[in-house]
Amino acid sequence: MQSHVFKHKRRVNGRIVASRCWYGRYKLPGDLCAKTVPLETTDKDVARGRLLKIVGRLEREAAGVGVPEHLREAAQKSLAAHMEDFLADLRASGRAEMYQANLRCRLTKLLKDCGWQYPKDVNADSFMAWRSGQSLAAKTLNDYLDAANGLMKWMQRAARLEGNPLKTVGKGKTAGREAVQRRALTDDEVRRLLEVGGSRKAVYLTALNSGLRRAELAALQKGDCFLYGDNAYLKVRASTTKNNKAATIWLNDEVAAELKKLVKPSADLNESVFERIPDMDQFRKDLAAAGIRYVDEQGRRADFHALRHTLATNLARCGVLPRVAMEFMRHSEMRLTNKTYTDVAHLPLAEAAEMLPQFSKGKDTQISTHVSGAAGHKLAGAGVSEIRAGHEEGIDNKGECPVLSPAGTEGRELELAHPSGVEPETF
Repeated sequence: MQSHVFKHKRRVNGRIVASRCWYGRYKLPGDLCAKTVPLETTDKDVARGRLLKIVGRLEREAAGVGVPEHLREAAQKSLAAHMEDFLADLRASGRAEMYQANLRCRLTKLLKDCGWQYPKDVNADSFMAWRSGQSLAAKTLNDYLDAANGLMKWMQRAARLEGNPLKTVGKGKTAGREAVQRRALTDDEVRRLLEVGGSRKAVYLTALNSGLRRAELAALQKGDCFLYGDNAYLKVRASTTKNNKAATIWLNDEVAAELKKLVKPSADLNESVFERIPDMDQFRKDLAAAGIRYVDEQGRRADFHALRHTLATNLARCGVLPRVAMEFMRHSEMRLTNKTYTDVAHLPLAEAAEMLPQFSKGKDTQISTHVSGAAGHKLAGAGVSEIRAGHEEGIDNKGECPVLSPAGTEGRELELAHPSGVEPETF
């Protein structure tokens, strides 16, 4: 290791003039060239002491001892300032405004309630103590933990934090502890809701068959609709979806016919499809007019998001493969589709029991009603036929399941017409 202090010198009017303050120059083992640092003092002994501290700190950091300078600087910056930088980075990466707003709200509350002013204040004990005193739903508390973990992990990636102090905090169990439980609507309830919907019928029908959320429906533009072809579908833009992923949502004839009333071939592609999405007050009025209880005897709600639960349940009732249903619902994992969104009360459990073999003497023990379909996973028999008949009677769909897109569309060219008159796409 080499180090020494010196003063910069320059020639002025033929004379050599030295700088007023001292500088240090050092070269550590492994450095290709020497580095110069200002010592900001006119005293030579003070300058030597400062240079020794700088060199000593750098040697300790190189040996894995001590705290790097960038971490020390980050530790002296308020956590609120780090949060603003975190949100600014999310904004620059194109994350949804609602997502940013929710993060800001949750992080601001945590910083205040937990007394987190600087990064050193964040620890698992303070968060768990805060969580134990809250009456919020388990899922909401998990959302707060996710927000805090998001900030800590971002700081770690940005070299502002050595490790995540909350990594040992586990999530709370949400099964059976949901603050809001929803149910699926029956076919008869759907029919009555559409009858009283009036100008809102198209919104309800699209939500029931596409699974689009309220904000996604509001962001749907006429240019996203491809209705004038053999196979109608929606192209949902990544900037409008909850998971920030683009999606293609196939539509049956009933939904396409309703949307064609709003989306003409000559329509402005940047216009919203729906002028207004019903708020909860309006939706509850429509439920009441249709004779549908908002909260049933089990305390389950039939709110607007319950339309998405209805779709998942109908997919299961129609015998759609779980992996296909998961993709249709745009879920990240199958558990959400099968357990959270599928209403088991609507599944044909009694019919399934009737299809089981009987083993008493004289009874036919062969399962003769099983028919291979959908890769061997779909069962068809008298019970399922009755369920399908119920579908056809409940919603007029020309003999097709109301939530299934046209079959046989994969792996071939589709003649797809768009309001703009652009060339058909190939899938």
